[in-house]
Amino acid sequence: MPRTALVVGAGVFGASLADRLARSGWAVELVERLVPGTPRSGSGDDTRLIRFSHGDDVWHTRSARRALQLWRELDPTLLDQRGVTWFARRADGWEAESERVLRAEGIACERVDPGARFPGVRDDDLAFALHEPEAGVLFARRATRALAARAVQAGARLRTGVTARPDGERAVLSDGTVVEADVVIWACGAWLPALFPGVVDLRLTQQDVFFFATPGGAWSSAPGWVDYDGAVYGHGDADGQGLKVAPDEEGPPADPDAADRRVLDTSLARARAQLAHRFPVLAGAPLAAARACHYELTADTRFVLAPHPEHGGRVWLAGGGSGHGFKHGPALAERLERWVGGDEPPDPQFGLGPRAVDVTLRTASVTMDP
Repeated sequence: MPRTALVVGAGVFGASLADRLARSGWAVELVERLVPGTPRSGSGDDTRLIRFSHGDDVWHTRSARRALQLWRELDPTLLDQRGVTWFARRADGWEAESERVLRAEGIACERVDPGARFPGVRDDDLAFALHEPEAGVLFARRATRALAARAVQAGARLRTGVTARPDGERAVLSDGTVVEADVVIWACGAWLPALFPGVVDLRLTQQDVFFFATPGGAWSSAPGWVDYDGAVYGHGDADGQGLKVAPDEEGPPADPDAADRRVLDTSLARARAQLAHRFPVLAGAPLAAARACHYELTADTRFVLAPHPEHGGRVWLAGGGSGHGFKHGPALAERLERWVGGDEPPDPQFGLGPRAVDVTLRTASVTMDP
């Protein structure tokens, strides 16, 4: 008999794991309260950057590089490999550490003139610009749905429109069904703290994303970009919506159920100021679209990938990914398969319990409040 797994949550973490386990011969049930890739989830935006720079963190650099290969295997059209350029404000900062690790790992990178890639870019406050040619943009909503679809093709059962609550080593669905499995994985993103109070500690914040209309041409091929010390990232017009500008400072507290999904005036003002600072030629660009989403982050911005302390390895918790975790989804599923199957011990850096505030692994140098 095959081993059985229940995965609750069909965001990128849950869908990746359901896909991986189903293709490895597990009998998998994947439960999602809405639909895979819903805009209300942390995996539901149109686009996410995939990049390999993680400062001096080799583990996450390797994970992102492995994930690139797995995304290509899933569907190469999910990736727009236009590259990502980092605007380094310091000669010896996070980007320099990233460059050192990338070169040591054999991952392509080069110092470039940002003016060759972005029309009218301001660079007088930059020490250098670092370009990753193999990086780019993932079409996140499509990618999440593609993972769930491949899981179903491999034999997984997908149930949508039902919620679940933990009951020891079982899950009770909103229709009254009690589901048992050899392993239950709760990959519920921003909903994890409410499901497991006192066990999972995540900071939930609202983060707004904006798209500004551009004249086309060079902007349609402009790479992704990150101003780490400026706490903002984005990419060129990858899907006809415009230039993406995402302020990455910590937003106000968010409730994933109660939030009305309206962007904040303060966020729009910050995005316009950041746009005018880095791309002065677009200072007056019309707003084409806006999204309100949420982050669910640990203090050190590393993920939660750990067994529940009370259930002997039969219940696992997966979250803390937010936007910066999306790119890693399939690569994390590879590791989780070995961990939940008992083939390898879990990595303690993703364990439960207190986390020390650390240099962030997302696209901003700001840290979470202790």
